[in-house]
Amino acid sequence: MKSINDLPIIDFNKCTGCRRCVGICPGLAIFVVKITDSKALITLPYEFLPVPNVGNIVTALDREGKSRGLAKVVKVNKNEKTTVITIEVDKVLAMEVRNIRM
Repeated sequence: MKSINDLPIIDFNKCTGCRRCVGICPGLAIFVVKITDSKALITLPYEFLPVPNVGNIVTALDREGKSRGLAKVVKVNKNEKTTVITIEVDKVLAMEVRNIRM
């Protein structure tokens, strides 16, 4: 990206799904959704305190900050520029949930 205001462009022919882009995107505009049989894993940047722990049950929020149900924190990565968390939600919420509230 040339500017922090540019939209991220992902080359899906090169993407391996490693999710490193989530924590290093300067505009925090990237998240990754993986859908399984009945659940969805959503990996997203998280810049608030306290940082959740693996196993915490949190409130899943949509883009407007409205509650969409509960989510389980399944991974926390503090090694990147920005903390990255992965949450597990019901499959039907995969394209709605974009943040959490502790």
